[in-house]
Amino acid sequence: MKSDNKINITADACIVGSGCGGGVCARVLAEAGMKVVLVEEGGYFKAEDFTQREDDAYQKMYQHRAGLATDDLSFTILEGKTVGGSTTINWTTSLRTPRFVLDHWEKDLYLEQYSYNELVPYFEKVERYLNIHPEPYERHNENNRIVYDGARALGYHSFASGRNVDGCIECGFCGLGCSYDVKLSVNLTYIPDAEKAGAQVIPRARAERITINGKVKSVEGNLLAVESDTVTGSFSIDAPIVIVAASAINTPVLLLKSKLANSNGRVGSTLTLHPTTAVLGLFDRIIDPGYGIPQSAVCDEFMNYRNDGGGYWIEGVPVHPALAAISLPEFGERHRKLMESYRHIGASIVLVKDTDSHGRVQINEYGRPVIRYSIGDRDLRYLREGLETAARIHFAAGAREVGTLHVRKTIFGSPEEIPVKLTAAKYGPNEICMYSAHPLSSCRMGVDPRTSVVKPDGETHEVPGLYICDGSILPTSLGVNPQLTILAVAEKIAEGIVDKL
Repeated sequence: MKSDNKINITADACIVGSGCGGGVCARVLAEAGMKVVLVEEGGYFKAEDFTQREDDAYQKMYQHRAGLATDDLSFTILEGKTVGGSTTINWTTSLRTPRFVLDHWEKDLYLEQYSYNELVPYFEKVERYLNIHPEPYERHNENNRIVYDGARALGYHSFASGRNVDGCIECGFCGLGCSYDVKLSVNLTYIPDAEKAGAQVIPRARAERITINGKVKSVEGNLLAVESDTVTGSFSIDAPIVIVAASAINTPVLLLKSKLANSNGRVGSTLTLHPTTAVLGLFDRIIDPGYGIPQSAVCDEFMNYRNDGGGYWIEGVPVHPALAAISLPEFGERHRKLMESYRHIGASIVLVKDTDSHGRVQINEYGRPVIRYSIGDRDLRYLREGLETAARIHFAAGAREVGTLHVRKTIFGSPEEIPVKLTAAKYGPNEICMYSAHPLSSCRMGVDPRTSVVKPDGETHEVPGLYICDGSILPTSLGVNPQLTILAVAEKIAEGIVDKL
């Protein structure tokens, strides 16, 4: 019922967030016959809304207009704010959770429900549904061949990663929303299927709190204007089941504002960021880093290679002009000269699996996220090693010179210069540009209610009927792009909810 710009609905389940977790839950629960209402802070965009312009996409579909950051501004965190969540604006990379991670969950954390053998059927189910497949070599663009060919030239293992696409035309603008409806993101798959089964999706609806009234929970929040965050109304959804799937940043924010599921103080306390930085190679040949399939090649030679649960991963990364201008070092005339070389720049990212770093999500007096993160000594060593490896890969692929994203210019004219200059470089906050597109683990699942927020089935230890189903519940960092893992875990949790009912 809607009147005076207020929405009041009674449902069987209310889902907050429409990304990997929320989209899957909406589909599974709706197809089981439940009345499902899904609220999403961002807009519900179609192919014609994706303009392939960076300024437009960052404004409309990224959290904080792509300006979300840690409190010291040392990490920029890229997350989606749109129906489909980050899947709408990611680069399609779809990888299974590494076996060593799942073995750790099973044997050390007692999460037998998430063993390798238990999750494989769910990986396979998602891969079939989203047509996840690797690209043949001829479809890798020049930027991804740097990783693929350069790694192999050095004797490192590299491979083509899976992608959730069907009929990709290789335009390169996946990160700005697919204008051709060929990226099988959640907004084109799980959400429409949920709607066909009767689910109601309410975009531009920001959940502000959850209140408990016996067995019924109320999700309350504000309706937002189409082109801004101006409040235009309010909503209240009453349901016995509430599933929070608002991301590893916004899920703990909502729980903290609601003062729920946090008597042990664990909500938001175990954030991982998958610390990421980049190397840039300058090539004589044209690379055009913003065109072609954005991310299709991976070097995994150094993931868990010391059997300590850590390591790093190297991927190709698309770089469009605005992102390049922000990321490239130097100022003024020297920065302009770098931008003039844009078409000859190749870019690769180094992603470090968190092991001894510490992150936390809290809220300030206005209820907004305060994100803190400090990188640990072991993870920092892997970051330095990863930069050296990625730089060597670029030289092996034919780069004339290679540089990092250190604030103070760090450029190598030959492989021999790499270790000396990286040793002299600084790595403190704001000494090197750091990013995260994979925040996880801020509301971890576990068997012990003293040290975790949710049970293995996704239900919070403290509030029956209150579930969390997104990357925040993963018990550790993955070390790989998390899309496929979150989708598979969400399938398992959603099935469990239906079976329980």
